[in-house]
Amino acid sequence: MSSIDNSTRKSQQSDLNEIQAEHNRKKKQITKENESQLDDLRGYYAEKKENVRQSNEAAINHIRERQKEMVEDSVEKRSNLSENYNARTAALQKDYDQRVTDTRNKRREQLETVQVESNQKIKATQDHAQQEVNGIRERSADEIQKAKERYNKDVKEINSFAQKRLDNLHEQNERSLNNEMERGKQAQAKLRANQEEDFANQRSTGDKKIAIQQEQQQKQLTRSETEYKKDYEQQQKHWGAKEKNLNEQYSQRVMQNKKAYEKELKNQNQHFQSTYLKNNEANRESLNIQEDMYAKELATTREKFSKQAAKYESKEQDPFYKVENRGSQMQETSDFYVLRAFVPEHEKDSVRVTVQNDRATVSGQRSFKDQLENDNKKTTSSSFQTFREEFAFDKPIVSEGMTRERDGDFVVYTIPKMTSMGFNRKA
Repeated sequence: MSSIDNSTRKSQQSDLNEIQAEHNRKKKQITKENESQLDDLRGYYAEKKENVRQSNEAAINHIRERQKEMVEDSVEKRSNLSENYNARTAALQKDYDQRVTDTRNKRREQLETVQVESNQKIKATQDHAQQEVNGIRERSADEIQKAKERYNKDVKEINSFAQKRLDNLHEQNERSLNNEMERGKQAQAKLRANQEEDFANQRSTGDKKIAIQQEQQQKQLTRSETEYKKDYEQQQKHWGAKEKNLNEQYSQRVMQNKKAYEKELKNQNQHFQSTYLKNNEANRESLNIQEDMYAKELATTREKFSKQAAKYESKEQDPFYKVENRGSQMQETSDFYVLRAFVPEHEKDSVRVTVQNDRATVSGQRSFKDQLENDNKKTTSSSFQTFREEFAFDKPIVSEGMTRERDGDFVVYTIPKMTSMGFNRKA
């Protein structure tokens, strides 16, 4: 049995070995075939990649050559256009220079002729205008002097009238006060007389009662006297309190009268000030009207003068080309920098003052427009100007502690130094 099993086992093992060998052979064959197919695929894709690369390079080279040809054509066309433009520009420039030269020569001759005639007319016009201006000034001075005299006279009359009213009110208040004091004294004297009369009456009544009841109430004499004394003291206290109350009422009335007098005096003073301000405003308005009339006359004269002469003969005399000093100043004390910036009320919106660590700057701009009208002709002149003023600080400052106040046409900036507040640059 065992021998059969061994032979069977060997036979089966031999079959298994053959099957394993066949499997390995087929495996090698399949692997070899797969590797061959992979090599073929790699070669195919490498050849295809090379063909695509060559095709792309050919297309790129073609595009580059095309662009190069287009660039060369563009450069050539641009060169031709530039040459044509330069030639035409040179011709135009030459023609323009010739025309400018001819025009300048003609204008120079015309200006020389006009200048000779203008100088003669200017002198005559200046003499005539100066005579008219002098006449207007004399008339205006006389009118202003008369207005000032009328104003001073009115102010003097108002002051005299107000002083008389104040004196009358003062006398009336003094009389009222004296009358009140006299009435108070009379009331006090009358009250004292009544108190004394009442006291005498009560004392007489008490004596009568004591005399009548002396025999019957001998035992109660001591008690009656004690009660009478107590009642007498109470009456004394009552009348003393009443007298004190009357004195206080009198003092209060005196104080009220005094306050009323002071209030009336204050009202009279305010009324005087109001009347004075109104009259002052009316006089000022009258002066403004006269100044407007003078300005109109002056404008008419200036119009006549400006038609025949120029205002300035050269740039050196023209204020438009000059650097203007506006009058701003800065002073230094031991603890502060004081900057006085010229900022009139009518320029406060166009002037800016900037304070930095090392400098203060006053900058701004202003414009002026003038207009003259004559029949159907209107002449307008406008000017625009900017300005800037800088002031350097030698020592550090504390801009947060700066104060500002207006003084007429100036704005005063008080800027503390850092040393005055216990600081230095290292801190």
